[in-house]
Amino acid sequence: MKKTYIVGAREVHVRHYSVQAENVEEAKDLVYQQAESVVDMSFEEYSHCLDRETWSVEEIPAKDTSPGPHKEGTQP
Repeated sequence: MKKTYIVGAREVHVRHYSVQAENVEEAKDLVYQQAESVVDMSFEEYSHCLDRETWSVEEIPAKDTSPGPHKEGTQP
């Protein structure tokens, strides 16, 4: 009998920021420091999945369809 699982695949996303700076390194530093001049562009894109070893897996218990009393909130 097959079971149902929830798999949490760890993903990396790239978030984009706008900032005025003298050079690339200063731009990175300002974003890293979350400086007031940094503007979150509210745009992100998928980059890649992390290795399967980092994923989480949780089995979803089968619904209890047996007759008789059930704990509150667990009735089928």
